[in-house]
Amino acid sequence: MYELSTKKSKTFSQKQSDISSSADTVPVQKMSSQPSFKKANQPNAFTNLFTEEPVQRKENHTGLSDDLKSNVENLSGFSMDDVKVHYNSDKPSSLNALAYTQGSEIFVSPGQEQHVAHEAWHVVQQKQGRVQPTTKINDANINDDVSLEHEADSMGQKALQN
Repeated sequence: MYELSTKKSKTFSQKQSDISSSADTVPVQKMSSQPSFKKANQPNAFTNLFTEEPVQRKENHTGLSDDLKSNVENLSGFSMDDVKVHYNSDKPSSLNALAYTQGSEIFVSPGQEQHVAHEAWHVVQQKQGRVQPTTKINDANINDDVSLEHEADSMGQKALQN
């Protein structure tokens, strides 16, 4: 079941010795935009550690504002590229709601755009796998967990403020 290793681990002083032996590595400036490093006294031993590629942003087709999308992504660590907001939807009324989220789709009743940030955080919760049905309304599985609602309120507000 478990695999045991008989390999001895290094002592602290051995680890410190390994670190100090790497102290002869120095940065070298080249005439290019890519940094590289080489070992001191070894002029041809260098390695590119980074490549600087220009970052090209994807066009935002989600229905979330650019700021809200970016803030939710930064707070959650999840991409919101797959989100689709359906504004002026009549679907929430069938669930006695002003807005709701199903997977990565957000449905917002007419005039209820103020709920988009809250619903965007529900997308995060679903991506995290934390949303399980707790009830049914009109044959639709619903989660009405109060703690998830409070979290969506709080994090939605935070996403609007960043």
